Amino acid sequence: MDRITKAVERARKDNQSGGKASSGRRLGNGKSYGGSPIRKISVSEDLLKENRIITNKINAEYSQVYKTLRTHVWHKMRTHGWNTLAVTSSNPGEGKSLTAINLAINLALMEVEQTIILIDMDMRNPSVHRYFGLDPEFGVSDYLVTGTSLDDIMVDPGIGRFCVVPGSIALPNSSEILSSPRTARLIDEIKARFPSNIIIFDMPPILLTDDVLVLSPYIDSTLLVIEEGKTLAKDASRALDALGRNNLIGTVLNKAEVKVRQYGNF
Repeated sequence: MDRITKAVERARKDNQSGGKASSGRRLGNGKSYGGSPIRKISVSEDLLKENRIITNKINAEYSQVYKTLRTHVWHKMRTHGWNTLAVTSSNPGEGKSLTAINLAINLALMEVEQTIILIDMDMRNPSVHRYFGLDPEFGVSDYLVTGTSLDDIMVDPGIGRFCVVPGSIALPNSSEILSSPRTARLIDEIKARFPSNIIIFDMPPILLTDDVLVLSPYIDSTLLVIEEGKTLAKDASRALDALGRNNLIGTVLNKAEVKVRQYGNF
C-alpha cells in the first residue's frame, strides 16, 4: 500500500495547487448518531436545482419518477432484509451518479427511522461532491489509503436523514484499494455508527472496471442505470451478465422522453 499512499499524496498536492474553493459552506457539526457529530454543510438550493437534484423544497416534472423508484427499492430491500445497494451502469455518462443521489435523498426524505448514506465508490472518477458544490479536503480514498477518520470525510448536507461520504482525488488502481481490509473497516464502521441505515454506493461503470465485483461481498443488491438512445443492447446484456447473482434489484431507464402525467390539483 506504500505505493498507493504516495500516489494519493502526489495527487492531493496537485489538487491543492489548483486552488479550487468549495461552494458548499461549512457550518460545523450536524447530525450525531452514536459517535461524533457529523460535519454539516450548507448547499445552495439554486445549485441543487441546477444539478437536477430533487428535495422536498425542489420540485420538478420528474420528481414523481424518483419517488416511485425509491418506493420500489425500499419495498424490495425491506422484503429481503437488504441494507446495501450499488448503483452502476454499463458505460460512463449514463446517469448513474445522479440516479444514486436522487434515490438516496428521496429515501432519506421518506424514512423517519433509517439513515441513508451515499458513498462515492467511483474512485477513478468521483463526482458526487460536484453535485453539491463541494471541494472536499478529504474523501473515501483518504480513509482507505492514509487512514483519515470517518469524521473527517462524512458530511451532512442538511437534507433529511441523508449523509454523504464523498470521493476526492481520482485513483487509477481502484480495485486494488477496494480489495484491502480497510474497505471492510469503512463499511463496518458506518454500520456500527448507524445501526439502522441503508448504504448506497455510487459505483463505476461495470464494463470498464471490476470494482463492482470486488465490492460484491459487501453489496446486498444492485441497480443498473440504462440511458435511452445511448446504451447499446449488447452492452446492457453484458452488464447484466457481469452482475450475475448480485441480486439485481432492477434497471432504471434514464433520460427517457416520456411525458410525465400529473395527478391531482397542483
